[in-house]
Amino acid sequence: MKAWKISGLIVLIIWIVVAALIWFRNVDGAGVAQTVQLKEITLLIWLIFAIPVIIGYIVWFVILKRK
Repeated sequence: MKAWKISGLIVLIIWIVVAALIWFRNVDGAGVAQTVQLKEITLLIWLIFAIPVIIGYIVWFVILKRK
């Protein structure tokens, strides 16, 4: 259970840091100026990629609780 909490905290911190980098950048890697709408779309895509990780952590938690 301790490993689950530590790894979850690490993943959460990484997710928050990347989300902050996405939100506070003014120009993306292709040189396109980032508007609020583009930032929101990028954060939505970031969230969609995070959903399988969240599901994996929930499954891991359920397995740990059954032991």
